Amino acid sequence: MDGTCMDAEEWLYLLEPVWLTMFIFGTLAWLYVVAVQITHPQWLLLTLTHYNLPPLNWRVDDVGILSFAIAAFGFFLWRLERGSEWRRHES
Repeated sequence: MDGTCMDAEEWLYLLEPVWLTMFIFGTLAWLYVVAVQITHPQWLLLTLTHYNLPPLNWRVDDVGILSFAIAAFGFFLWRLERGSEWRRHES
């Protein structure tokens, strides 16, 4: 190759911040929904904002479910990449 294409290791290095961002912001959004559920459970069936365009018009409880899934997926990918990096350094 001529050196212009990135190999898989370089892609993983570049995508690590994306996975961490998915995990952090997904967790924060999920914690927000949990706080709403504890303090104002009647708000769960309301839309996230008053704007009527997706994803801003999604229900608060739906946003919580999606946020949890995004956080779990981001954490899984981040740990998967970190585990492969650890195995590379070990061998």
